[in-house]
Amino acid sequence: MTLALFLAFTTIPAAGLFPGIFIPLPAIYFSLKRGRATGAAIVAISAAVLGIMADGITIAIYLVQGGVLALVLPYLLAEGKGAARSLAYAVAVNLALIIALAVVYGVVREVNLDQQILKGIETSIAQTAALYEKAGLKGEELETLKEGLTPAMMIISVIAVAGLNLLALARLSSRLPEPPAIGPFRDFKNPEPLVWVLIAAGFALLVPDGAIARIALNILIVTVFMYFLQGLAAVLHYFARASTPQFLKVIFYILLLIQPYLVIGLALIGIFDIWGNFRTPKQRENL
Repeated sequence: MTLALFLAFTTIPAAGLFPGIFIPLPAIYFSLKRGRATGAAIVAISAAVLGIMADGITIAIYLVQGGVLALVLPYLLAEGKGAARSLAYAVAVNLALIIALAVVYGVVREVNLDQQILKGIETSIAQTAALYEKAGLKGEELETLKEGLTPAMMIISVIAVAGLNLLALARLSSRLPEPPAIGPFRDFKNPEPLVWVLIAAGFALLVPDGAIARIALNILIVTVFMYFLQGLAAVLHYFARASTPQFLKVIFYILLLIQPYLVIGLALIGIFDIWGNFRTPKQRENL
């Protein structure tokens, strides 16, 4: 299953992105079901087969896309770290590997690392920007998006892949001997100190230094994405409480994919949820 998902990801244009999200899921599941050695064997055998079929670069892509998450996430969950902490640590380890591989590649090939990174994700940025342009995002807003997506998109993609695999694992957890503690996504909430990162990054954009502004912009985009997730969780909470029909949920998700301003709106809901506590049950007054 792991190899099939990875090969679909690397060989099928566009459509292969969806199966590519769940490359680590089989190893995560069987690590928790039959032990870490089983999960490690899945990763090792997959990497060995890819090494025979292709080359070292393909193995590196596999490790970055799913191999590291397949090893780190089940280990952290089995240690009782909880879903949020496990996700955060796994994302950090995966990003560290990406940076290390990029540095090694730059040194070995004697290439400009920044240019190679920009070139490597240029297509994805162009496709995302084109989608948002059709949705009405133009001018300075679109240029800001193109500039900020470079490193931020990499971080967001790792967070999204890890999070979606956790959600899929939660649906399979009843089959595990010791189900990990993964709560429903609608209860997701960022740690409150994260808002200060958002505020600091916003003010740092005013600094005239271009390098500082670029770093601040990428931090801001990642932080806004985290509050988008919190806003989405709050909306799903109300969907569940109001027993919203399934077809309305489908319409909502379609609009979410094609309308960037809805994404911004959910991020604002997530930010205001810090003070509003929208999901806190209202206590009835005893009259």
